[in-house]
Amino acid sequence: MKLNNRGEGGFIESMMAVMIVIITLTAFISLLAFSTSYHNEKEVGVPSDMFDDVRIVNGEIDAPIEERMRDAAERYGYSGITVILRTADPLHDSAVTISVGSDTDRIWSKSGTIIVATDEGRSVPVNYSMAVWY
Repeated sequence: MKLNNRGEGGFIESMMAVMIVIITLTAFISLLAFSTSYHNEKEVGVPSDMFDDVRIVNGEIDAPIEERMRDAAERYGYSGITVILRTADPLHDSAVTISVGSDTDRIWSKSGTIIVATDEGRSVPVNYSMAVWY
């Protein structure tokens, strides 16, 4: 800080020091709020091989994934899982909903697209929506 003839700091230097303190406190409080809110949510895990057995047979979705859903619910401690599968191909217009367990007040959801083989040897995109109650 630059001193004048009375031994006091100048206005510009004082304002710079105040701004440094304000910016530092703002960054600290923002980081604290973000880290606290982020870690309050439960991490939801879903097996990556959940949709490995999904096929399209005779134009309809064949999804024998109920046992894997039960295993995932038991392993991770979920009260229920619901999966909705719907084809994104106009030649195979099909949808199926599979549920295990029951629903509660806390829910986590995920959507995406998987590629599924048909009995004709084609690959068809299938949209999925998954809801997990914990």
